This record gives sequence, structure tokens and C-alpha cells, in this order.
Amino acid sequence: MQPRLFMVRRFALALTALLLGAGRFQAQSPLETLVQQALQNNPGLKAQRAKIAAARQVPSQMKALPDPMADLEFMNIGLSKSTGSDALTQGVSVGLTQTLPYPGKRGLAAKAAEGETAVQEARLALMEWRVRSEILAAAYRYLTAEALLQINTQTIEALHTTVEGALARYSTGADSQADVLLAQTAVTKTTSDRTDLEQQRAVARARMESLLAAPFDDAALEGIELPRPSALPGLQPLLAFVDAHAPEVAMAQAEVAVADTGAEAAKKNFKPDFLVGGRFRYKDMTMGGQNYLTAMFGMTLPFFHRKDRYQPALDEALQRKQGAVEEVNEARNTARYDLAEAYQSADRDAKILALYDQGLLLQARQAYEATLSAYTTGRSDFSALMMSLTSLYAYEAEAVTARGEFPQSVAEMEAVLGRPLSEAVADPPVKP
Repeated sequence: MQPRLFMVRRFALALTALLLGAGRFQAQSPLETLVQQALQNNPGLKAQRAKIAAARQVPSQMKALPDPMADLEFMNIGLSKSTGSDALTQGVSVGLTQTLPYPGKRGLAAKAAEGETAVQEARLALMEWRVRSEILAAAYRYLTAEALLQINTQTIEALHTTVEGALARYSTGADSQADVLLAQTAVTKTTSDRTDLEQQRAVARARMESLLAAPFDDAALEGIELPRPSALPGLQPLLAFVDAHAPEVAMAQAEVAVADTGAEAAKKNFKPDFLVGGRFRYKDMTMGGQNYLTAMFGMTLPFFHRKDRYQPALDEALQRKQGAVEEVNEARNTARYDLAEAYQSADRDAKILALYDQGLLLQARQAYEATLSAYTTGRSDFSALMMSLTSLYAYEAEAVTARGEFPQSVAEMEAVLGRPLSEAVADPPVKP
């Protein structure tokens, strides 16, 4: 067999393997196990759950009355001459008093504490969806790097075959030394790309280990392939859902409820608290040595500090409420922006992949086949063959990248929505 024909056949076989290998990323197995491990073991989520458990202990404390106070009084103990028996012979008094906050104050304090618990629970829901999005994004980045490494490996093999062919043709005087150097340069560049891909995979692994708070086992993603992009729902229904149900908005609304309760409590502070008590007086010498019962009633006088304490406190509470309302608007705008940005990214990736699948990749393959045929018959030079090969490799890599970024964008959208896309569209939005 002639060296030139042998080289061409080897090159064609290597490129065929490359093209077949690049199209194997079709099915996806569930990643729910990985997500559940992250939700269970993530340190940030554990800390937030502990905060919620602590916050749930507060409402009952706020409902409780202040501690009662008991006192013991020894009466009529002489200063000039006294003995230990004076306390019993001159009189003893035992009292018990209880502070009673103005009706509604304790209920508002408990309501505020329950509201703080609701805020912490809303924050946990937001954190859980973010962790879910981040672990899925890291997993898809890992899978994308794996897929690109496979294409890179097969491309390097094809380029090595090209180098061998160029050397063989150069030895016969059919090609120039520049052709050999061009092929070797392509090998060097592709090998450098491999190092970068390995670093990307390592970064994705490190991110998953951080989210899982445990070492990541490569077997956890074994058999999982990059999914094909699915049809996206309309953006407007998703934006409407965000306005009413996004976790970030829900947390801000919970903070408004707390601030509103704080304003109600500040108004209640203008009302007085009460003090009730009773006392037993034993051998009260001021009353002839008889035993007596006495009752006591008192109240605070908040009007003394209306201007310097309670009115400023009310103004502060009202400003906090206004700030909380504005934060709802900010949370809604931020969520809408994040959703729209992720949606546009997913839509762009889907369109890019469709463009490659329906046109560019086919054209790139046809261009390569035509260039290879022309090169084989001497009607095309070596640089054109290399350009067609590297273009085909670049298109394959870009298609895989778009395929890996699409589910990342979907995970980002679901983190903003607080549920899967299908459920967000199926659940009609409710005005907040």
C-alpha cells in the first residue's frame, strides 16, 4: 500500500472515531441522590436549621408573664437595742407582686417571635434551592469537562495521525516542513486545551465537595450524560410566578410581617403596665399587734417618656416597616432579573445547539470530507485540511458546552422560582 493512501485511511478512521464519540451525550440519569446529600450535609443548611430550632423556642418565652416577686419584711426593729426575737415580736410582713403587661403586649411579642421564625424558615427554603442549583451546576460542569476531555483525547489521536502522515509525505517530498510544523502546533494547542479542561473538572469537583461537606466520588456521576435541551415555557408566566412565590420575595414579605408587628408593639408601648400584689402582715405592732392582709395595685406612667422614648421608638418601627416594604420590591426586581438572565442564557444555549445540530456541524463535516477528498487527490493543500479539522473540533466542543450550560441555566431558574419549571407554569400566580 502506498504511504499516502495508508496515511489518508488512518486519518479518516481516527476522525470517524472522533465524530462518533462526540455524539454520545444524550440520556441523563437522575441527580437527585447528589442533591439530597447536599441538602442533608451542607454546613450552611445545618447552621440555618439550628437557627430555626432556636427561634421556635422564643414565642413561648414572649407569652410568659414576667417573674413574680416575693419579699419578706421585718418590721419595727429598734436601732438602739435590738435582739433576734424583735423580728417575731415586733412584726413580719410577707408579700407577693406580679407585673401585668398591658393586654396585647405579650401577644404581639410572641407574634413577632413567630414572624422571626417564619423569616428563618423562608431563608432556609431560599438557601436549599440555591444549594440545589449550585450542586447541579457543579455536576453539569464536571460532566461537560468530562465530555470535552473525551473529544479532546480523540482529537489529539487524530492530530497525531496527521503528524505522522505529514512526516511521511515530507520524507517523500510531497509536503513541506511547514505542513509538519503546522500539524505539530495543532497537537500542542490541543494538549494545552486538555490541561485547562482537567483544571475545570477539578474545580467542579472541589465545588461539589464543598457543597456536600464530603469527598466526591466520581462513581456518583457514572452513567449520567448531558441532557438534550427541553422546550422552555414562556418567560412572562415565569415572571408572574416570581412576583408571588419566589423564595427571595417570600423571605422579604416575611420580614415585612415582622416589621409590621414591631410597629404594632411600638404603639402598644404607649399603654401602661400594671402591678398587683398582696401582703400578709404578722403581728403588725402599728396595728395593735394583729394580723392583717393588704392588697396592692400600681401602674407605670409611660406619658413621662412619650417624647424621648416611645415616640422615637414608634418612628423607628415605622421606618423599619417602610424599609422592609422597599426590600420586597428590591427582592422582586432582583428575582425577575436573575430569572430573565438565566432564561435568556438557556434559550441562547438551546438555539446554539439547534444551530449546530441542524446546520453548522453538518456543514463542518461536509467541509472536512470535501477537503480530505481534495487533499487526497492533490487539489487542496495541507493547511486547508488542518483548518477543516480544527473547525470541526471547535464546533463539536462548542455544541457540548452549550449542552452542558443549558441545564445549569435551568437549575438557576428553578432556584429563583423555588420549584421546577413545570410546576411554576402549572401553578397559577397569585397576587401578593
